[in-house]
Amino acid sequence: MAKIFPFRAYRYSDKAGDLKDLVTQPYDKISGDLRAEYYSRSEWNIARIIKSDEGPADSTNEYKKAAELFGKMISRGILVRDDKPAVYAYDIEYRGAKGDTRIRSGFIATTQLEDFDKGHVKPHETTLAGPKADRLNLMRATGANFGLIFMLYPDKELASDKLLDEYKTGKKPDIEVTDDFSETHRLWVITDEGVISQLQAILDPVDLFIADGHHRYETAVNYSNEMTAQGRTGSGLGAVDKRMMAFVNMFSRGLTVFATHRLIHSLPEEKADPAWLIGELEKDFEIRVIGMIGGGEDEMLYVLAEEYKEGNTAFGLVIKEIEEECYVLTLAREGAADEFFGDNYSEGYKGLDVAILHGLVFEKLLGINREALTKQANVVYARDAKEAIKRVHLGEMQMCFLMNPTRPEQVAEVAGAGERMPQKSTDFYPKMITGLTINKFDL
Repeated sequence: MAKIFPFRAYRYSDKAGDLKDLVTQPYDKISGDLRAEYYSRSEWNIARIIKSDEGPADSTNEYKKAAELFGKMISRGILVRDDKPAVYAYDIEYRGAKGDTRIRSGFIATTQLEDFDKGHVKPHETTLAGPKADRLNLMRATGANFGLIFMLYPDKELASDKLLDEYKTGKKPDIEVTDDFSETHRLWVITDEGVISQLQAILDPVDLFIADGHHRYETAVNYSNEMTAQGRTGSGLGAVDKRMMAFVNMFSRGLTVFATHRLIHSLPEEKADPAWLIGELEKDFEIRVIGMIGGGEDEMLYVLAEEYKEGNTAFGLVIKEIEEECYVLTLAREGAADEFFGDNYSEGYKGLDVAILHGLVFEKLLGINREALTKQANVVYARDAKEAIKRVHLGEMQMCFLMNPTRPEQVAEVAGAGERMPQKSTDFYPKMITGLTINKFDL
């Protein structure tokens, strides 16, 4: 059961200045140049806490400086805690892939933390040790969490969406800010106990699925366990066993998942040979040949999208050695997935386009195993399909595979079976900014 709770968030006050100069992209998107840009905007920019510049990465001084600044911002009234526990309705207005205006609606609350083996919170990606250690050190120093974990939950009847829409109707948002990508973020502070209890009732019987923030979730669990072992659990809604997250209905009309395309490099010459590769692919896939002259790229992407609508497993292929044509590969041989994966994976996993590509093509034909994928020894990733194609035609890459996006319900199905998807299987858009709400534990 998904236990959610209101909390008293710290938020920027008017003393801090213009909110657009204070909030940032998620910490893992902040490069050195972007960090410098954020630092230049304000002495109170949240990047100065989540990406402190004192000493080498992961140094003790880095986290100490972040904690000192956080305390200073509270003592000076730059950050002020809300008087009452609240749930925060959170909308992001953005442009979809076709240029249409879309709104992704959700809400921010805390949820009861638990180890993954308890079964109610489902991961879908494998995590790395480095980012978890970094975020744990920041949490130890500050006693707070700053960034949002993106959680999906199933509500096919859209009861939560309707409830939040009714609440927001006719009410001006408490916060409105446009980010660096021209997306508008709006926040409504909900203290109405009736609305909060209805949300709790809707989510109580369902599982939660981590869309983005696996490292942050595991870090929160580790911190909670560590503090509990020390006898410092905190109290009530501010206890360490609760973590701030953003919740979005996986059936919400405003939810967008982008595809992440695969570019291949450094293969042995025999594996990159077009004649050999096409011949091997024909054993499992139906191959549609599309001429590149006169808009072939667009036709390939259109055909790929049509295969997606039909529910077929398909991906595009562009090869450096062949400039005059491209291909759409559609899985055709019945039993090919079962033959490769056997009984080790669920039917949901074996139905993933990315699983088929990584298994039947990368591992089986090209010799790119999971270790190579982890090291990115032969594969790099790109969101923009035409940019990926361009890099192949320029000779930077040997080939590229163009993907359809993973469906949110596939995330739920695979995660619900206790499995982890291949790397870069999902790219939920847009990203949730950091600094709208901060959750400090009552220790």
